[in-house]
Amino acid sequence: MTPKDMLTNPYFCPMPWTGLMYNLDGVVKNCIRSADKLGNIKDNSIESILIDNNVIRQQNIVNYKPVPTCYTCYDIEQGKKGFDHISDRVFYIRELKTVPTDTYQVGNFDLQTVDVRWSNLCNQACVYCRPEFSSKWASELKVKLDVPTQKQSTDFKEYIFNNARKLKHVYMAGGEPLLMKENLELLELLDPSVNLRVNTNLNKVDTRIFERICEFKNVQWIVSLETIEQEYEYIRYGGKWCDFLDNLKIIKQLTHKISFNMLHFLLNYRSVFDCVAFLQAQGFHNNSFIIGPLLGPEYLNIRHLPDSAIDEVKTILTTKLANKPGYLLEDSYKNMLSYLDKSFNKNLSNSFEQIANLDARRNLDSSKIFAELYEYR
Repeated sequence: MTPKDMLTNPYFCPMPWTGLMYNLDGVVKNCIRSADKLGNIKDNSIESILIDNNVIRQQNIVNYKPVPTCYTCYDIEQGKKGFDHISDRVFYIRELKTVPTDTYQVGNFDLQTVDVRWSNLCNQACVYCRPEFSSKWASELKVKLDVPTQKQSTDFKEYIFNNARKLKHVYMAGGEPLLMKENLELLELLDPSVNLRVNTNLNKVDTRIFERICEFKNVQWIVSLETIEQEYEYIRYGGKWCDFLDNLKIIKQLTHKISFNMLHFLLNYRSVFDCVAFLQAQGFHNNSFIIGPLLGPEYLNIRHLPDSAIDEVKTILTTKLANKPGYLLEDSYKNMLSYLDKSFNKNLSNSFEQIANLDARRNLDSSKIFAELYEYR
């Protein structure tokens, strides 16, 4: 493909030639947004998965045809022109712009970017999370996960580490990436110029992994939170608000970029705006916020709220949009508002039942923390 093809082809994405996303269950995808897996290292080698299973995707792209598993990015880009939006497709085109164009031939693969979730090790059990992404959830529910064998995991790790020096972009998530020893091993192998993105709950930074990340220049901290104080500690079970604030001060002193990944759902239907205001007061720019609706588990969906409450949230969003906040924050508010208009079968009583089950397991009382929500019970 020529540089012109890459810029004018609305379906071009470098990931089928250059990237992978891996989860602890052995599943390999092109990226986290892909709607289907490429394969599983429990069934095939990583080399076979990346080279053989990407061919159809590559053929579609070079023939200016959409890739069926990539509709998430296409939907985000619909109606927009150029590269002024935040789809993963456009992000990776920018991130991998120095990759030689002759890389993009059907049947070729040259690893340049990775998103590897080595394990589910995590110090939090957020209300919307699952055992696959949180060891605390797995322990609470007594779930044993089906994972690759030791040899399969070792072979995969060797493949990543053997290609580590040429990686241009590394995304670390989890679980909690600041706790995974494999991330420290990987960091020791990376070129100092690599672009790092670290998706973290930021509740524990006294680790060698954190120290090593701080030695890199091109780092973006993607900090996960949805609300503040007591609500924060309920939603992000296992986390401490005071620790979060202390650690946020630490990374603010670095020359790194900081953004916030936030979800909008039943429990923070109003307080998410308080969280944004709090962070703005700390000096964070409106381009630091990416907020989207929580899609699962369904019982926490914001659209279970009665219409009167939904209308209140719409009014808040409409008012904020009228002030033209711009940047990613404005895009977030628009997406949040449009999501509220989608049809939905409400069942708020079931939501309260599920929350009560959660309270019972964790010996908590959500009614004292989310008093406004319980007015609708």
